[in-house]
Amino acid sequence: MAFTPRHDAISDRGVWFGLVRNAPNAIIRLKDFSMMFIFGLDRLWAHLWDRRLRALLIKETTELLRNRQLVGFLTIAPIITMIIFGYVLNSDVANLKLSILDQNKVTISRELTDAFTANRVFLPTYHTDSQSQLSQQVGQGKADAGLVIPPNFSRDLLQTGSAEVQVVIDGINAYASGLAKGYIAQIVANFNANLLLDKQAIAFIDPAQLSQPQMTFRYNPGLVDSWFFVPGVIGTIMTLSCTLAAAVEAVREKDQGTLEQLLMTPVASTSILISKILPISILLTGTLLVCFATSHFVFQIPFRGNFLLFLLVSMLYIQIGVGIGLTISTLSKNKLQTILIGFFLNIPLILLSGALTAINSMPLFFRYVAEFNPLYHYLVIVRGILLKGVGLEVVWGNAIALLAFAAAILFVSASQYRKQLT
Repeated sequence: MAFTPRHDAISDRGVWFGLVRNAPNAIIRLKDFSMMFIFGLDRLWAHLWDRRLRALLIKETTELLRNRQLVGFLTIAPIITMIIFGYVLNSDVANLKLSILDQNKVTISRELTDAFTANRVFLPTYHTDSQSQLSQQVGQGKADAGLVIPPNFSRDLLQTGSAEVQVVIDGINAYASGLAKGYIAQIVANFNANLLLDKQAIAFIDPAQLSQPQMTFRYNPGLVDSWFFVPGVIGTIMTLSCTLAAAVEAVREKDQGTLEQLLMTPVASTSILISKILPISILLTGTLLVCFATSHFVFQIPFRGNFLLFLLVSMLYIQIGVGIGLTISTLSKNKLQTILIGFFLNIPLILLSGALTAINSMPLFFRYVAEFNPLYHYLVIVRGILLKGVGLEVVWGNAIALLAFAAAILFVSASQYRKQLT
C-alpha cells in the first residue's frame, strides 16, 4: 500500500506562519553576516593597499626585475626547454639498425625483409652471410637487431602454412626493445595477411577469417606524442621554476645580510610575505601562459576547455610551488642549500606525477603515493581541459585535492616564514 504524506491547508498555514514569525531574526542574521563579510573584505582591501605594503611590493618587484639572470631563468629558459623537450620526447621507436641474414634468398624472403624495413622502424644497415657475424654486430652495438631467415623458409611456408624466422634484439634498452617486439609482431602479422590475401599461397585458410579491428582514438586521433608530453614538460618546468625561484628570492635576504634590516621596518610579517609571493607569482603566471600559447602554435596542442578554469587552476598550482619554495628557504641558510634541497624535493615530485610516464605502469604502492602529489592532480586537470575540454564537473576531485594542497602548503610556509621574521 502506498504511503501518501499529509498535505492539507492547516499544515501549510503553520509552515507559512513559522516562516513569517522567524523572518525578522533571519534578516538580522543575514545582515550581520553581510556586515562581517563586507568588513572582512574592507580590511583585506585596506591591507592590500596599505602604503607600506605598496612600497614593499615596489621594492621586491624592482629587485626581481633587476636580477636579469633570474628573469631569464623564469621567462626565456622555460619556453626553450619546453620546445626542445616537445620535439625530443617521443614514445615511438624508429631508425633501429637491422642486420639481415637471408639464407633463403627467394622472392618471399626478400618481401619479408622489405616488410621489416618499409616503415623505417628498422634500417637495413648490414647484410651478413653468417649468424656468428650477425651476433657479433648486435653484441658490439653496431646493430640494434638481427633478422635471420633460414634456408627452408619459403618451402615450409608454402607447404605447411608456417615457417620460423629468428629475430635477435639488443635488450639493454628495455623500453625500446619492448616497443620493437610489438612492431615485429605487427610486421609479421601484416606480412602473413598480405601473403594470404594477395598470393593465396595457402589455400586452406579462408581470407575472410582475417579480421581487421577498427580502432578509434578519441581526443588525440593522430596519437601525437607531444600532446601528452608537452603539458607534462610545462608542469615539470613550472614546478622547478616556482620552487627554486621563490626559495632563492626568499633566501636572498639572508645572503645579503638584509634580513635584520627587514625585521626593523614597521611592517607586518604578513605584508612581507605578500611582497615576496605576489611579484614572482605574477611573473610565473605570465611565463606559464606564454608556454602554453607557444605549445599551441608550435605543436598544435588543442585548447578545448574553459580558459578561466585553466587560469585559476594554474594560478593555484603556482601558489603551491611558491609555498614549497618559501618553506625550503626557511630550512636553508644560503642559496646553495636552497638549490640542493629544492632538487631533492622536486625529483620525486616530477617522477611520481605522470608528467613523462604513465601512472598506470607504476607499481601499486607508487600509484597511491602519486595521489599525494599536487603536480599529478594539476596535470590531470590541465590535460583534461586542453585535450578533452572537460569542466569542473569532471575534475572536481582533483581540484579539491589541489585546493587542499595549496591551503596546507601556504599555511605551513607562511607559519615558518613568520617564525623566521619574529
